[in-house]
Amino acid sequence: MTVEHPRRSRLAVAAVAVTLLAAAACGGDDGSESTPPATTAVRATTATAATAATGTTASAETAASATTASDTTDTGASSTVSADGLAATAEGCEEHGVTDPADRSVGRQPARCDPGYPAPQPLAERAHLKVSSAFSLEFMSPILLAQSLGEFEKENLEVEVVSVSFADALPQLAQGTLDAGVGGLEIALYNAGNQGLPVRAVLGNYYPPDAGNYDVDQTGLWCRSDSFSDPSNPDPAETQGMVWASAVGKGSTSIWSSATELQKRVPDFDITTVEVQQIPSSDIVTALQNGAVDCGILLDPLWLQVADDPAYVLMATQVPGEPVGQISFGKNLLEDHPEVGEAFVRAYLRTINTYYDGDYHSNADVMNEIAAQTGQDVAKMTQVPSLVFDWEFREGTTDAIQQFFIDVGVITQFSEPVPEDQVIDRSFYWNAVGAG
Repeated sequence: MTVEHPRRSRLAVAAVAVTLLAAAACGGDDGSESTPPATTAVRATTATAATAATGTTASAETAASATTASDTTDTGASSTVSADGLAATAEGCEEHGVTDPADRSVGRQPARCDPGYPAPQPLAERAHLKVSSAFSLEFMSPILLAQSLGEFEKENLEVEVVSVSFADALPQLAQGTLDAGVGGLEIALYNAGNQGLPVRAVLGNYYPPDAGNYDVDQTGLWCRSDSFSDPSNPDPAETQGMVWASAVGKGSTSIWSSATELQKRVPDFDITTVEVQQIPSSDIVTALQNGAVDCGILLDPLWLQVADDPAYVLMATQVPGEPVGQISFGKNLLEDHPEVGEAFVRAYLRTINTYYDGDYHSNADVMNEIAAQTGQDVAKMTQVPSLVFDWEFREGTTDAIQQFFIDVGVITQFSEPVPEDQVIDRSFYWNAVGAG
């Protein structure tokens, strides 16, 4: 990070020698669909996006009867006051700028401020940040639009996106040669927490609006119908004896999510009996068609290739109501220049609130800008519902994912989940909405 601010310390994290992190390249299955150039400086455009359509997210209407990974009842609408008594006080964020992290109810409204908020607080000195990402997909686009539509500029920030996987970015984040990194709630993050490195997940990303609703075709675990003993009535229990495909392998958060969903219908579901083959996301449909695998994790928009074909069936969605991806800060923004990290978060939240709330897929200006910045096809993106962007983390998610990875043997460096406060830092988004 290039900045002229004096050195400040935020966290009492000891300087730890950075070691190579033995981890999967990514915790989700998103990384193989599209690879951006080796180094991409995100440049401002002259495009002006209209304010996105407002309204409640689709998840509130379509997934009310489902449950999350660790809750069996719907506890109702989320509160603006967290379990710690925090309430959003920043202008434009007072009504619903923060939610209770313990609220895991499906259909809860994610935290939101009014369009244009939280208000900019420009830095006294301009800062240039390097953010790593292996993705050039829609879920990554809020960072790109924050740059192209001037939200970072309002904070006196300039952001450069570099193509580095999250696992490879971890040592650079800890050393300070990268400022932030995009990834999943994945093994690399937990290894960093276990080693005491100055890296924390500070922002969540998104979840599909209809997750948990099996009446709606969507991203998730798709299987060949003829792999079941009764193709016309597939038994979810039979999936534990099948061969699955994942871009990352058994260490993927998508595998955790699929297993968690299957356990809701098959309480004694045993993921350890599943063979998981590591296949690039773009090749999984072909592997299914050729019978090389029985099931595969199909992401947006790859699942559209099989959605209307009775030869395939959706057996597990993503866990509903919470993000399993994240943006992490490293040493520079956690310890040396937290005020710059707070400026980044304000701009990110403001971009979500202004352009991504409600059914933003119906806003042609927003979608054209997303397409311009990601290189994705608008027609394909708009065939699926708008994503629900959610910058907050639920309590217990990282514990559940780590325990799963420990149980299936993909985490071997430690036997108990790394405590949440060594993995997540909620203070940046709380401060942005005036709840800190």
